[in-house]
Amino acid sequence: MSSFRLTIFLTFFLLSLPFGVSTLAMVHESADYSEENAREKSKPKVGYNLAPFPEFRMDPVVGVYLGINATLFDYGTGEQYPDYKQFFNLNLAHGTKGKTNLSLRYKRYGNLNYSGKIGYGLSQLYPFYGYNGYQTLYNHDYEDPNSNVFSTPAFYSYKQSRSHLEFQLQDQFGLTDFKWNIGFNLAYYQISRVDFEQLNKSNNPNGIYVDAPTLYDKYLEWQLIGEHEKQGGWANSIQAGLSYDTRNRLTNPMKGIWGETTVRFSPELAGNPSTALQLSIKLHQFFTLLPDRVSFAYRLRYDASFGNLPFYNRQVLADGIEGYGGAFGVVGEGFGTIWGVLQNRAVGRKMALGNFELRARLFEFRFLNQNWHISLVPIFHTGLILEPYDLDFSAVSATDQENYFRDSYHGWYSAGGIGGKLVMNENIVIGIDYAAPLNQEAGNRSIYVGFGYTF
Repeated sequence: MSSFRLTIFLTFFLLSLPFGVSTLAMVHESADYSEENAREKSKPKVGYNLAPFPEFRMDPVVGVYLGINATLFDYGTGEQYPDYKQFFNLNLAHGTKGKTNLSLRYKRYGNLNYSGKIGYGLSQLYPFYGYNGYQTLYNHDYEDPNSNVFSTPAFYSYKQSRSHLEFQLQDQFGLTDFKWNIGFNLAYYQISRVDFEQLNKSNNPNGIYVDAPTLYDKYLEWQLIGEHEKQGGWANSIQAGLSYDTRNRLTNPMKGIWGETTVRFSPELAGNPSTALQLSIKLHQFFTLLPDRVSFAYRLRYDASFGNLPFYNRQVLADGIEGYGGAFGVVGEGFGTIWGVLQNRAVGRKMALGNFELRARLFEFRFLNQNWHISLVPIFHTGLILEPYDLDFSAVSATDQENYFRDSYHGWYSAGGIGGKLVMNENIVIGIDYAAPLNQEAGNRSIYVGFGYTF
């Protein structure tokens, strides 16, 4: 069985466990269905509610990623259900490809909203596809042991660790739907070439991770990454934003508009290697097609950077998303960009994307004293680079330019697919999504298992 088929089988098997149990529960409930049961299924949650889910994700970056993702929701008296007053989230997980994450997050909604997060992450194979997307060629053969030009499966990677602290305040302008926010982000990165010895010791005793030059090594050789930034450093910033929000609920809304503008300023005097300014503009809109059943959602976003961001922070956008491509779920909020496209494949000075999703709630049930439903979500995601980073090829030989670069950065990064969502209390979203790129140089067909909608 191929690795791709095996991934599909294992993923659906693991997700079928809660589905199977819940189906038995539904059969039992349907036997004595009554108006009282119907009322019970829509009963609001009150007080504190713990959701101690296992962290489980499969994707091309982390491999099989296991751990704990526990969230404590406070619904108060239940008057604002399915929204909540506050939540605490603990995430502790490790992946087969050497990714480790530990984070503690808190968020409160009230007269003054505030949130904070402290965390540490280590990635033995952090994805690096160079700058300007298609201008840096992606050749899967460099990663394929069966190819004549094979280098190493870790060719598009480097080792990264990141310690970070975040805090943000948000409040409304009077009784309007406009909100302001301010905050700060402190982060310290440690970067090095891939630790091949550790990878082979931990993950593959046959030594398939051949110790060979990676794209990161070549970028150093070509002086496209500076000496002062190649091993990481600080990425400290302050940020401010303005938003307009008429969503009818926080997670998977059925109607409303949600627009955000975020500005992040990273001054050199705060310990950064240089000064930079980043801008993010997002527009989300949600339409009800069938009441409480089917909705259409889209998101448009524009991202730009000015000044000089260090190479290790260029993929982190003004609102905290890590580059275009890949998929990551954050409890309570969607936090993805273009699924089906390699994470960090599109990194440019100015970029834009569009996400379009049809979200259909198939059926609802009550199990373990919780409200559940299952949804089906066809998706189409696309994006492009509007302005590239300037690259100085004076230290790159003509042969290397031919093998690793092209003259133009132009091109779309598009993918289509379908997802299934198991949702608890309208807030905890466990998803399995399949996406395939329209251009093979943008990514590979992928299955993502994780938390949250894309947005």
